[in-house]
Amino acid sequence: MTEFFRAYKADKVPIPTYFIESTAPDNVDDTASLPPVRDHYLSPVNSDDAVREIAAVLAQGQNPNLVVMVHGFNNPEPDVLRMYTNAAKAIDADEAIRNQRGLVCMGYRWPSEKMGQPWRGTWDALPTLPTWILYVGAAFAVLPFLLFYLARHWPGGISWVFLHPVFNHVATLGGLTFAGLVLTAAVLRIIVYFRDTYRATFFAVPDLVQIIRAIDSAIIDLRGNASPTNDVQLSFIGHSMGGFVVTNTIRVLSQVFERKVEALNSYGAGSSAGDKPGPPSQNIGHVFTLKRFVLASPDIPAETLVTNRSNFMAAALSRFDEAYLFSNEGDEVLRQISTLANYFVFPTKNRKYGFRLGNVEILSDKFGLLDVAEANFLRVLRIGTLTLQEIHERLESARIGRHPGAAPVPASLPQVFTYFDCTDYAEPIAHGKKMVGLLTFAKCLKRTNPEARLRWYSHLHLLGAYLVCHQKPNVHGGYFQGALSQQLIYRLACLGYEGTLKAYNGEGGLSQACKDKQIRVLLSPQLAALPRSPQRTTIEVVGSK
Repeated sequence: MTEFFRAYKADKVPIPTYFIESTAPDNVDDTASLPPVRDHYLSPVNSDDAVREIAAVLAQGQNPNLVVMVHGFNNPEPDVLRMYTNAAKAIDADEAIRNQRGLVCMGYRWPSEKMGQPWRGTWDALPTLPTWILYVGAAFAVLPFLLFYLARHWPGGISWVFLHPVFNHVATLGGLTFAGLVLTAAVLRIIVYFRDTYRATFFAVPDLVQIIRAIDSAIIDLRGNASPTNDVQLSFIGHSMGGFVVTNTIRVLSQVFERKVEALNSYGAGSSAGDKPGPPSQNIGHVFTLKRFVLASPDIPAETLVTNRSNFMAAALSRFDEAYLFSNEGDEVLRQISTLANYFVFPTKNRKYGFRLGNVEILSDKFGLLDVAEANFLRVLRIGTLTLQEIHERLESARIGRHPGAAPVPASLPQVFTYFDCTDYAEPIAHGKKMVGLLTFAKCLKRTNPEARLRWYSHLHLLGAYLVCHQKPNVHGGYFQGALSQQLIYRLACLGYEGTLKAYNGEGGLSQACKDKQIRVLLSPQLAALPRSPQRTTIEVVGSK
């Protein structure tokens, strides 16, 4: 694996922590290799040795658990390693996690690049046809000025047709339009979203699959037993486009090795459990079993939660014991930039669809742990302008309209998640009393009206602050900067819900911690079925039956 991956190990931490990165280049024709990382916190290690060391800990641990963290788009190597280093430090500082034996943390980097980085190769990579269009557009744009100059110095030599204002306007506008189309394509290249999407699909997923397979094989070799045991927990943390990488990785790992005939013959979201009752298999390979899935600001369409068509989310999500979603209404990277980029590729004819899961909000005027009747679960979750219930009903109506007589499909997939709405999440400044929003300006608009939403000018303000004011507030990545949000993400991934409750001394402590920092938590019905704490608040849904 040495040719395809590089690895580093975090020094002086009790929890074995590794960073493995794909050596796939940013551009397929790059000739220069990545320079070695110099960080006093990290030590380079041969990637094959890293796999063997990870396997050794997992093979011998009493409660083996591998937690894999995957970053999102617009993340060059220095930013990713800084993010993973901070994660290792946060885990090391958490007494509830650092005492876990058999736990291994692994950060995985796929080849992403910083926004604006590809501009140097924009002209050289431009295909021939757009180059011609740009030349023609530029020629038409300057033609009226050239003719006007010639007419002044060569009276009578230019036909009145070419000097007519209509011709001049048409030529100029036509030239600017042609040139503008090419320049727009260049801008779309420079924002790297589509380039990262390609790399996430064709580099990140296959490489992560290979790493998991290599660890699985190494554990088998160490144990000397090829019989399936599936006793090693496998959990994931996915941020932004990293959630897309993880879900597709799980889909490949689980479905490629699926041996049940009924699962192979079924289709759509129902294929996760086959056509027969019973949960889908959580087993991956010979030693792994899927346990927990934590998504932070995932760049995944909301419709994947409620459509019955075959999709990567259903195939992956239903195989985990627990799933958690951290989101906020003001994530302008997803709400503005991602939806604009996906305008060209996401198949919808209405702007009300196509919002990303990272923009989910909980319609409640309360903070802390929240309960709601299962029948109203989708009614209190809103993405964009529609609740999940409204999205589900409209998509179902459209499906039945295309296939009259088709049986309705219940939207059960959204209930697998436990939702953490961090729209109003705030932390104190430098141990002071003043609270400052980390992901938005924390206006707490829902205190007087649970259905209140950020106005259009508030979204523009957040976008401008993110792009101009050095990501303050950090609408997209602030989850990994706040003390409580980091603690929640890593505890849920490493310990699970029950272990997290124990670390907070029960649901009361967890709920109070979230109330203090203005986080709303809607428990999955699977977790809400656990013994109820008086600290949970029931959401009243207006107009519900």
